[in-house]
Parts: sequence; structure tokens; C-alpha cells
Amino acid sequence: MGQRYYLDSAPGEDADAIVLEGSEAQHLIKVMRARPGDVVELFDGSGMQWQATVTEVRRNEATLALEKPVSVSRESAIGLTLGIALPKGDRQKWVISKLVELGVARVVPLITENGVAQPVEKAMQRLRRQVIEASKQCRRNQLMEITVPQSLDEFLQNKSGPCWISHPSSAGGASEFHSINSLQVKAGEAFVAIGPEGGFSETEIAVAERAGWSALDLGERILRIETAAIAVAAHLLLGR
Repeated sequence: MGQRYYLDSAPGEDADAIVLEGSEAQHLIKVMRARPGDVVELFDGSGMQWQATVTEVRRNEATLALEKPVSVSRESAIGLTLGIALPKGDRQKWVISKLVELGVARVVPLITENGVAQPVEKAMQRLRRQVIEASKQCRRNQLMEITVPQSLDEFLQNKSGPCWISHPSSAGGASEFHSINSLQVKAGEAFVAIGPEGGFSETEIAVAERAGWSALDLGERILRIETAAIAVAAHLLLGR
């Protein structure tokens, strides 16, 4: 498997060469010590990829000859949107990487009553960069979207498919609970909300039920945010 590099803007339709700059060029030149004749793979995050050959290396940029672009989709038939009250620290980057690998379409950082990590713009920029790095590693050509943060109320209203909100049955507060095996989606959009370490409040669960969301019980053990998100994504997306 060759090295992969991200293009933040796609080459023109008839382009036969491109100049790679910025952090991607730095990695190619300084870390991988590219030389003319080296072959790499480029992708633009929208589904297109190019095989490219290094033709010239300079201090901070490299010129690559392009072959014809190819549209290669490694996306799931299920467009899964996860609303997540993000964990603190490096756990954010770790869970984002895993969700990219699993094929999640979109992550919406949630602002909740018990949330502890504030989804500020600087943190969102770091996470979007992590999406690129994870996509390079797992050979995904479509970038997972990280939206602007939303309140839980906003997220609950923006649905266009089956939707669940993670909440342990031991905490009560919901009129009915569904197990993870009830998440049966063959194609189309699906939405799951994952709460903070302290869980969703009873008020939040009540609001979700009124909005048509089903309470999802992930089992007897209390899962951390990232574990719950990965478990849901793996159940819905692996093999699809």
C-alpha cells in the first residue's frame, strides 16, 4: 500500500501535474524523504483519488505528475450521524480516528447539561485535521464531516431517519428501552446520540422521546463515551 496525501483542493479536470505544499509536502519531503520517481496516492476528500509520481522536490514543495483521477468509494450504505458529547483531552482525537475507520458519515459535537468538554472552534479544527490523518491511514476517500457544535435540542430536531439516544435502563427516565440488537438499518440515514460521562439528564431523555427518539440501552456495564460511540458504529456499519 503506497503513501497517501490529502489535497485540500482538487486539481483541474485536465491537470497532468500538481504542486504539493504545506504540511502534506513537509511530510512527503522531510519525513518520507521523497525522491523523483517515487509513486504516491493523492485524494481530495470528496471521493476522488489519483496515482502520482514525484518529478521534482524542493525545500518546501514537491511537483507530482498525475494520472487520470479515479472515483473510489469506500463508504457504507448507511449514512450514520453520531451526536457526541465529546470526552476530554486526547480521547477526542482517538475516538474521531476510530469513527473515521468505521465509516461514520458525520459527527455532531453536542452541548449537554452534564457535558464537561467544551467544543470550542480550536478543538474542532484539530479534530478535522485528525479526520484527514485517519482517512490517509484507512484509505477512506470521503472525509467524515465534523459539524459545528449543536445543543441537544437542535440535534434532536435535525433527523431524517431512524434515531436512538443512548441511555442505560438502570438510570430510568424513558418509557421504553431498546437493546443494541434493535439497531437494524440496511441503508439510508441513521442518527444516534451519545451522552457525556454523567449521562443525559431525565429532562433531556424526556425531550428526546417527545421528538421521536428511542432510548438505547447498551448493556449492564457503563461505557465510556468513546466506547459507546465505537460500539454503535461497529454494530451498524461493519460489513456494510
